[in-house]
Amino acid sequence: QWYQRRVAITAGNSMPWKALPYSERDRKASLSKKFKVSGIPTLVILDPSGAIITKDGRTQIDGDPEGANFPWVPPEVKDVLGTEFMSKDGKTVTLSELEGHHIAVYFSAHWCPPCKTFTPNLAKVYTTLKDKGVKLEIIFASSDKNEEEFDEYYKEMPWLALPYVDRERKLKLSQKFGVTGIPCLVVLGPDLEIVNPNARNRVSNDLEAAEFPWGAKPLINLDEDPSNINDYVSVLFVKGEGMDEGAAKAMMDKLSASGQEYINKAKISKEDPEFMFFFSNSASGKVTSSVIDAMEGAAQADRPVLVVLDIPEGGKYSVVETDNPTPDMIDTVLEDYKAGKLTMKQLN
Repeated sequence: QWYQRRVAITAGNSMPWKALPYSERDRKASLSKKFKVSGIPTLVILDPSGAIITKDGRTQIDGDPEGANFPWVPPEVKDVLGTEFMSKDGKTVTLSELEGHHIAVYFSAHWCPPCKTFTPNLAKVYTTLKDKGVKLEIIFASSDKNEEEFDEYYKEMPWLALPYVDRERKLKLSQKFGVTGIPCLVVLGPDLEIVNPNARNRVSNDLEAAEFPWGAKPLINLDEDPSNINDYVSVLFVKGEGMDEGAAKAMMDKLSASGQEYINKAKISKEDPEFMFFFSNSASGKVTSSVIDAMEGAAQADRPVLVVLDIPEGGKYSVVETDNPTPDMIDTVLEDYKAGKLTMKQLN
């Protein structure tokens, strides 16, 4: 009823709150980018200091039409994860028994083809880590259509699960972690802090589990894991085939250090990193080639490329005009981007 009243008010062009002037398109675009708005209606709720309370105020209000839970502070992970899970033999395992473990919540379903491909790989990684004595447990949160499908699919899995009948807990977990598609593997640390909101690609590219627990990576191979490039302003370095190895390593080291700096800042502010950092070994890489082809004039394979990509801002980019990028250019291009000094072009 509350939501319907708001719709009616909106339709009557009489919202009882403040607004950005319509002419301030750049300001609106900046807010959309900051909060990673991908669809509307979206309601972002901030506390008096400007810190984010929730980016999913719409769902909170839909479930609380009288506003009894204002300001709709999301529950802690421990409050939605619950304290009891089912094991393969039907016994109950408690959260206290998992103390000191990394916990991964696996959102998946029998009817989902990508899930059917990913599950055996995840099982291999899980077994590898268990054999090494690593404290890890995975909890299956099913999106199957019925309990029979759940039972059949769970036979393929060696880990714990939420009981299928506990639909409300599964829904709250999906909302808490912002799950919009499956398969999704949310990795939690022993303190239940989110280590990775979706480690699917990281696991798929690390079947020996060498990078467990797949936390934020300061420098990412674009051709192995492009999953974040659509959501963040990114710096991409493409090695030229003729680039000196020492010079390439210096660039990679600086990019990695910059990436870690922004990850650390994000942890302190409890917000998303301001920038993501990517590299590619070749302009002909399976993902990199698509990015390069979308720019004016194809890059030459023997020359390195340093580019700022702002895909959230409608697919913009700016190439650093040099045949020999150096580490000092990275800080310069970041500061120039922040100051609005870069000439941004449109990706084709």
